[in-house]
Amino acid sequence: MRLIIIPKNFNEVLFVALQQTVLSSIGKCQEHSENINMNVVPALKWFHNWVGFVISISMLIVLVTGVYLGGMDMLKRMDDKGQQYVPLTIEQKAKATEFIFENYPKMASVRFPTEHTPYLEAATRGESIAFDSDFNEIHHHKVSEIPLWTTMFWLHRNFLLGDFGKYLNAWASLIGGLVTLVGIYLWWRIRKGFRLKQSIPTDTRSSSLVKSHIQLGLFISVPLFLLCITGFLITYKGLWMDALKHTPVAEVQYPISQKSDWQSQLQTAQDMWPESLLVSVSKPRQKKTEPGAEKPKGPQELNYSIGFDTHSDVWLRQADSITMNYEQGKIQSALLHSDRSFAGKVATFVRPLHDALNMPFKYVAFITVIAFIGTAILLFSAVTFYRRIFKKKRK
Repeated sequence: MRLIIIPKNFNEVLFVALQQTVLSSIGKCQEHSENINMNVVPALKWFHNWVGFVISISMLIVLVTGVYLGGMDMLKRMDDKGQQYVPLTIEQKAKATEFIFENYPKMASVRFPTEHTPYLEAATRGESIAFDSDFNEIHHHKVSEIPLWTTMFWLHRNFLLGDFGKYLNAWASLIGGLVTLVGIYLWWRIRKGFRLKQSIPTDTRSSSLVKSHIQLGLFISVPLFLLCITGFLITYKGLWMDALKHTPVAEVQYPISQKSDWQSQLQTAQDMWPESLLVSVSKPRQKKTEPGAEKPKGPQELNYSIGFDTHSDVWLRQADSITMNYEQGKIQSALLHSDRSFAGKVATFVRPLHDALNMPFKYVAFITVIAFIGTAILLFSAVTFYRRIFKKKRK
């Protein structure tokens, strides 16, 4: 039997050995991490430069047309048609609704005067008619009669290439969003603060254009990323449309109105949310039938959507709605935006964030400025990239 003699400083020796082992492991991990970063960063730079340059043409088309469409939208919103805002009573709203839907059957919705649009309006896709308080037409707007607007819209939507262009645009938008995120990450690694004076280039040298590209890119990075992602999602609606569906926890007993009576039904809807402003009535959308499928038997139910604004400063207007069957006078559903799930609230903003539908004038101006700055950034980057890559190769 052998005796094992343990030295008195054994604990100290063991501690030092463990410490050295841990430090050695940490050093190896750091070295390995640095090696990974050395490989990843050049790849991200290549992606940001080359992929960004490749999609710059499509992005330039989208942004330039976006500036035009945003500008036209602002001009339309600034035109009050010579009317002053006078709130309508429920009786007046009922008469307006009945008048427009009977005399203008092609119109899909009736919008009542608000502080933002102080006139009565009938609207459908690509067309709107404004009325004064006596139901006289004061303005008829058709986008089809503005050839430049139509061309700009379809350039923005699908590059005038039909469905192929629509999906091409969607994927270019998604890649543009990724390029934006990569640009933020690359700046974060070498960040030296934000220098506002470098936002506007002082000359046409590449160094000045690159600095402007970085500073302006940081300024618009988040809203530009949102515009890219929402543009992608507008094409691929199946990714988020289900989130808009709302199933009530329990069955609700709603008050019943008189059948086929606009005043009774609008009054019932207003009484449910007395603090909200009733701003619109919209027809039900016609259900699309796939080619070869049987058409639904019988007429479609007239379930009208009655839109409300919760308060005057609400960002997303007409976000609260009551659906009512006109022929039966029964409320089918009543949904406040605040009662939606988180996913549902996010989904309701997909389109408004992209094209400012039912959003305030300030937001239209904001995204139009973002599109203008984005255009300048892409031009700066395209010029500097061309100089550094293609001119060098020629030399």
